[in-house]
Amino acid sequence: MSIEPMRLFFKEIKEPIVTTMIGNYAVAGAVTQTDPDVICAFPITPQTQAVEGLSDVVNQGRLKAAFVNVESELAAISYSTAACAVGARTFTATASQGYLLMTEALPMAVGWRVPLTMMISARAFNSPNLSIWNSWEFTETNSEMGWNTLVSENVQETYDAAILSVMISDESLFPTMFVHDGFIISHSVQKLTLIPDEIVRKLTPRKPRHTINTKHPGTWGGIVTPSFFMEGRKNLDEAKEPVLNIMQNAFKEFGKATGREYHMIETYNLDNSSKTAFITMGSMCGNIVSWMTKNKDIGLIKIRTFRPFPYLELQKIIEEHNLEKLIILEKSDSLNGMLPPFSMTIASALYPLKTIFRSFIVGLGGRDVTRDEFDVAKKKMENVSDMKGKLYMYLGVREKKDKLYGVDS
Repeated sequence: MSIEPMRLFFKEIKEPIVTTMIGNYAVAGAVTQTDPDVICAFPITPQTQAVEGLSDVVNQGRLKAAFVNVESELAAISYSTAACAVGARTFTATASQGYLLMTEALPMAVGWRVPLTMMISARAFNSPNLSIWNSWEFTETNSEMGWNTLVSENVQETYDAAILSVMISDESLFPTMFVHDGFIISHSVQKLTLIPDEIVRKLTPRKPRHTINTKHPGTWGGIVTPSFFMEGRKNLDEAKEPVLNIMQNAFKEFGKATGREYHMIETYNLDNSSKTAFITMGSMCGNIVSWMTKNKDIGLIKIRTFRPFPYLELQKIIEEHNLEKLIILEKSDSLNGMLPPFSMTIASALYPLKTIFRSFIVGLGGRDVTRDEFDVAKKKMENVSDMKGKLYMYLGVREKKDKLYGVDS
């Protein structure tokens, strides 16, 4: 394994550095700068370089962390949760089937209120068969477990998200995952600017919190009877209420320190005469913005915060810009006959507004999302005038020889 990609992080970064990196190594570098105590490593494509990069900085002595090679992803999340519960700043990473294997312990991290962070290099589940390429598996398994979730469009954003996630987790005392599209961002070499270590330290100070401590005994992981379980769940629900404000404050603090401003929802080209906008998240957004240079009559709503979902802010944006139609682009499906998970979230947020929408499923299993598909989605939406009938369709799928469903129809 080459150590060259992580060499910049082998010594203290004293001033901003403009460089190029793939998304996974950029994340490894940012995690290094947040000074974790424990890293639980189980490699799985396409997140492997993230933990490999961290093993390099630990091996070089740059990072004084326990680098724990566990036997599975379930062990990684279980070890991470326990380490965080005793007070360690903890990081892990996974994707796809590994994420599924973690499912048993993912709710535990929420219930125990541990501020661990995890990177997801989004990859399809193995259905109908093995795939190592990009889809949004995280929207299906994470949606209602209580993890905070940030989604990044490019390498700079995923580097910054690694730092922001620590800020958000430590303040909210809920675990935070930050997500980038597998291969499209995880293995894409892009330009980014590194933040000096001193600034990262100021952004991510250690904060006192309740931990497992033999001097102050408590109960962790014990059984909860029906007499108390619902109260516990209601307490968690109430504790989540301030998280969106915590995220906003983290974005503002980060912006003041670095000059890079982030928001839970970002918009493009909504101040035009069009009443229609795309809504999506992740790496597709840059392609849409580029496409919009020749399609100025349509806007884009980019979601950065998937959980908790900023539904009130979305409603405000739609009302302020008098949007009548939304084109949802989604890299997942649910086989439920209604809507896939990201679209279900948008539909719930739109309900009071009665905004017309359709969901277009694209890019599954790493397939390119093309400008032709944006053209087709836009054209199809022009003929939609109500919410009757099927609310989703697949774009760019072969139905017949030499014919793609949606693109040629």
